[in-house]
Amino acid sequence: MEHFLYPTLTAFFASLITWIFSMRKTLAEDRAAEIDNAVSAVKYYRDFLDDITTRLTTATETIKKMEIQHKEQVLLNQQLADEVQKFKRLKGKTS
Repeated sequence: MEHFLYPTLTAFFASLITWIFSMRKTLAEDRAAEIDNAVSAVKYYRDFLDDITTRLTTATETIKKMEIQHKEQVLLNQQLADEVQKFKRLKGKTS
């Protein structure tokens, strides 16, 4: 019976110790994978925010240009309306 019991106990304790160390290794690898995923997520969102920033800057510049064009068009429209009023008055006086 001792010939069977000692090798079995030796194998059991060896596998138990191996399992404990492999669990620690697995946990360390999982933590490393989580850190790598966090780093890649941070990089992704940083790039995303940089892209949004450039798009927002471009959109703001475009809006400013369009506001200037709008003011110019309003001024031109007012001038044309004044000209129409002048022609209506001239037409009314000559008729």
